[in-house]
Amino acid sequence: MKQEDPEINILLDQAGEFYSSLLRGETMLADATCFEISSNSIQLQRRTKMNLPKHQRYEHYG
Repeated sequence: MKQEDPEINILLDQAGEFYSSLLRGETMLADATCFEISSNSIQLQRRTKMNLPKHQRYEHYG
C-alpha cells in the first residue's frame, strides 16, 4: 500500500482553506492562501522533476 505524500495533504488542506475563505467572503485571506498554494505546488513540481531521470526532466521543452 502506498503511503500518502504529506506535501499533497498540505496542498489539499490549503485548498480547503481557500474555498472556505471564498465562501465567507474573506478575499484577503483567499488571496494569501491562493499565493501559498501556488508557491507550494511549484516547489512540489520542481522536487518531483528532480527525482526523474535527467532525459525525462526536459522532454517537454523539445
